[in-house]
Amino acid sequence: MKKLMKVAMLAAVLGSGAQAALAADVISENRTVDARAVKIELDGVISLKVKQGATASLTIYGEPDAIKKVVVEQSGETLHIGTEKVNTIHFGNKRELRAELTLPNLRQLTSGGVGATEVSGFNGDNLRLALDGAGSVKVDAQYRNIDVRLGGVGGMTVNGGNSDNVDLHLNGAGRIEMIGQTKQLHASLGGVGSLDAQQLRADTIDVNMSGLGSAAVYAKTSANLKLTGMGSAKVYGNPANRNASARGMGSIAWQ
Repeated sequence: MKKLMKVAMLAAVLGSGAQAALAADVISENRTVDARAVKIELDGVISLKVKQGATASLTIYGEPDAIKKVVVEQSGETLHIGTEKVNTIHFGNKRELRAELTLPNLRQLTSGGVGATEVSGFNGDNLRLALDGAGSVKVDAQYRNIDVRLGGVGGMTVNGGNSDNVDLHLNGAGRIEMIGQTKQLHASLGGVGSLDAQQLRADTIDVNMSGLGSAAVYAKTSANLKLTGMGSAKVYGNPANRNASARGMGSIAWQ
């Protein structure tokens, strides 16, 4: 709850800034990062684009006063990018504060606040994505195992390419959209969140839903679903093996 209240405060700051005077010129500033960083922590009022490249680099774009509020800290393999506390930031402009980051490898991204994050070009064995608050995350990459976790009211769109295993955990009122192919999909949904995984062509799925959430999933061969509460699920792909139970007012539809 405290985290969602913080997000609401950040959003209010952005809204008030949109009605202020014309912005000053946008400048850029390079910050020091190194190739050890494979885990990203993002928070505050800043958007981020992350791409794969041989040399690690980070550039911040925004008005001079806003750039001064950007905090960048690296501790070993973890890189933190954020802004100072809301009550110390004055966004009297319409300019977006954003960062562009290049890294050789990426294993984990954790995003909070209200910024938008885009990730592209990476590949590897394991990727963990986590989003809290009202921000957004968009990922286009290729990993064998993908772990996606969403809390709050944010949204995530993930194209994981051709993977072996996808694990999804959704709570709150957020939304996850999944694209690609996978051998196995495991999904746990709570609260009033929604999952759109119709475009994730999974061989087998295992879905556990509680609360008021909704899900659209695709299964080629096998589907196992358990619903409690008032959630609803639609299953595409016409799998031959079906094991489904819905307690309370939950519903399952086979498309």
